[in-house]
Formats: sequence, structure tokens, C-alpha cells
Amino acid sequence: MTLLKKGSKGDAVTRLQERLEEAGFRPRGGADGYFGAATDEALRRFQKHAGLVADGIAGPKTWAALVRDDPKAPSQADLHPNLKAFLDMIAHAEGTDRFGDQDGYNVIVGGELFHDYSDHPNKRVWLPAYRIHSTAAGRYQILHRFWVHYKRQLGLPDFGPESQDRYAIQQIRERRAYEDVLAGRIETAIDKCRNIWASLPGAGYGQREVAMADLVRFYGRSGGETA
Repeated sequence: MTLLKKGSKGDAVTRLQERLEEAGFRPRGGADGYFGAATDEALRRFQKHAGLVADGIAGPKTWAALVRDDPKAPSQADLHPNLKAFLDMIAHAEGTDRFGDQDGYNVIVGGELFHDYSDHPNKRVWLPAYRIHSTAAGRYQILHRFWVHYKRQLGLPDFGPESQDRYAIQQIRERRAYEDVLAGRIETAIDKCRNIWASLPGAGYGQREVAMADLVRFYGRSGGETA
């Protein structure tokens, strides 16, 4: 993971500024994507509050602390009904809910199961239908190269169900679809997330895509409400 410090800029800085604001340490000027003096000051105040070295550098420990302090990051036991239904819908679209008895959490792409949740299985599988290799695994078919990054950023302890959920929720949030899900704007949320999951309509990866109407129906059957 790239360290963020004074002078950094881009989407990663915007995410950092948003996390600081949600934790109660809003930088003056808000989330503008530039790591200037205001963001440096806000970050140092947060680091001191979290018991970290207040060095003004956003590394793995700081990101993990920001996630723990994030009031919008629900635990597995307290997911918003719409968010739970949306996660169920993603698993359905990815096809993992059809395998095994763990709600898809232990599925390797192609249908094989794994039984060790200590880390991502990182098994490279040849998919002849698409003529590609893939390391996708888990309920949300997480690629290993992305998992390495988010495991560090979010401070995830393992590849268990709660860690996989936190990964997927982070992806939804980074696509700015989280509030849409909670508000029931599901078609909008699906559209925003289509570049993350190849099975969503309009993804454009040349793989099987599930129709929007079918996904919305499944979301409703899973207890989600639409706006």
C-alpha cells in the first residue's frame, strides 16, 4: 500500500480525508484530494487520539485505526438490512451461493472449496470458457492481488466471513455506492459497482453478466427495500 503524506494527491487522499471526517477529525477544506497542511494537522490529531505515532503519515496502522473508528463500518452481527441484502445479491451474481454450505465464503473460482480461512487461498485457476487464469476466491470472488492491499489497509486478521464482508463493504464505499444501498437506490448502486464485480450488468469484462431486473428481484427476496 502506498503511504500517504503531505504532498500526496488523488483518490486515495480523498478517501483518507473522508475517513478522518467520519471519525470526527475533518480537515479544514474538506475532502479535496490534496494532502496539505490541513490534512496533515487533522491526521496527526487522529493519530494521537488513536494512540499511534503522530507522524502525519497514513500507513497500514493508521488505516486500520480509521476503519475501527468508522461509524459507517457495521459489524457482521449488525449489518443494515439493505446492505446485507446487497451483499447476498453480489454473492448470487457471482454464483458463489450455489456451492458448499458456508454461504459461498469458502468457494474458489470454478467451484472448488477451501477450508482454511487463515488467509486468501491464492490458487490460480484456469477458466477455459473465458481463456483466463484467476485467483478469485470467497463469497465475493476476491482476487489475491487486491486482497493483499486491502488486508493491510483494513487490518483484516484473516480471510474469514467477517473479513470478506468488510472487504466487500469497502469496495462498495470506494465506488460511492454505500449511501445508495442504505437508501434503497439499488440500480444506481449496482451501476456504480459494475467495474468491481464482472457479473454485474454492464461490467464489460466479457464474462457472464446477470440482468439488472433479476438482481433487483433477488435483492428484494433477501429482505432489501428499494427507494
